[in-house]
Amino acid sequence: MKTWIAFVLLLLGISAEAKTLLVSDIDDTIKLAHVKDLSEAARFAFDSQSRFLGMSELYQLIDQDQPDLDIVYLSRAPNWLMGRTHRKFLVNGGFPEGQYINRTNYDSDVHKLYSLRDIMNRVRPDTVIFLGDNGEQDAEVYQQISQEYANKGIRFHQFIRVVYSNTSFMILNTRLQSGQVGFVTPIEVAVELEKAGILKTSSVDLLMDALMPEIMIQKNYTAEGVVAFPYFVNCRDFVWRWDADVVRFAPLKDLKKRVVERCKIRP
Repeated sequence: MKTWIAFVLLLLGISAEAKTLLVSDIDDTIKLAHVKDLSEAARFAFDSQSRFLGMSELYQLIDQDQPDLDIVYLSRAPNWLMGRTHRKFLVNGGFPEGQYINRTNYDSDVHKLYSLRDIMNRVRPDTVIFLGDNGEQDAEVYQQISQEYANKGIRFHQFIRVVYSNTSFMILNTRLQSGQVGFVTPIEVAVELEKAGILKTSSVDLLMDALMPEIMIQKNYTAEGVVAFPYFVNCRDFVWRWDADVVRFAPLKDLKKRVVERCKIRP
């Protein structure tokens, strides 16, 4: 009997300590930045308002459906340059509270990798949601962390916003890695998280109801504000993979048409 009680208490302890970790890049993932063009990047550098449509709403829903959630906003930008703007941006955009980490002591090439190791060892999550973009090294860094912690039983869900074409710039590490999901709107991310049991179906329906009208009517090349498809986004390498989910989420049919038209990809 004592052994059984001890076993139950052990299970309860494990359950109580279970944590979900959401790590989000900022520039070109949730904030308009256009980091690949120096003159355009300067234009957005101190813009604490312009953001990708629906990302704060997505994060709020994840926070709502995952009471044990830890959120980290992880930026490669140095504190002296972007720290103040990023903090104002997160507040102005209505993003849920979380730890903000930007580059301080580490070299820019290893800052995210070292910071993520520190975060993983501190939080000790059982589920990790990575969100980044294909403008810099997010895909490679996220994949390396998932491989380093592969023997810990952690579930990793990696999402990379397709902002730039792989052939547009002679820069490495922009291609998605194995198991990563490319996205151009937060709806694709939401559907994947629902299938993983992280978001409720009702939360995905709520997000679609809120975002789809704006996605369908907004101009393709909007420059600033709350934007579905910023003018600088080149998403021709995006791959649509949600046809089977239309049965449960009917708005995906219209979303696919909209994305195919904007990204100029094959239906």
